[in-house]
Amino acid sequence: MELKDVVSVTGMPGLHKILGRNKSGLILESLVDQKKFSTNPRQRISILSDIAMFTDEGEVKLAQVLTNIKGLEDGGTAIPDAKSSNDEISAFMGKVLPTFDRERVYVSDMRKLFTWYGFLKNSDLDFANLLNESDDSDDANTDSDAPKAEAKTAKKATAAPKNTAPKKPATGAKTKTTTPRKMGS
Repeated sequence: MELKDVVSVTGMPGLHKILGRNKSGLILESLVDQKKFSTNPRQRISILSDIAMFTDEGEVKLAQVLTNIKGLEDGGTAIPDAKSSNDEISAFMGKVLPTFDRERVYVSDMRKLFTWYGFLKNSDLDFANLLNESDDSDDANTDSDAPKAEAKTAKKATAAPKNTAPKKPATGAKTKTTTPRKMGS
């Protein structure tokens, strides 16, 4: 599993793996209890590979932050849980990412990050190739964006103008007019 296959859905706890797509949204499986469900167009979905954390110099991708947490955990440092104090959480985040922006990264964001790490650690996410996957996807996005943009521009230029005349309903029913009625005198 790659980081681009994992999403967070607002209003739903935990992380979810993308299984497929349907015409109205995504088909997801919870990493917590393996329940499958589909999303609707009104739900806000965040793909983890697109998330970044603010630093003093700019932004750092979530893949780098997760790799740093994994390195600290492998070194024997305990990861704070959701019940830890704000000072403990901020101190650990300072070890993970020393240059994180202390004004824009809130303690609630850090708690969520550490909870997500716990879910991802128990899943089949490959932490060894996490940074390589994010670099490959960045390169692929920059290389493939230019031809797509050129193709869209060429397609728009050659497209025939659309007919904007109103159409009759398929059932043959009369359409309601919106002109005002004549008032009697």
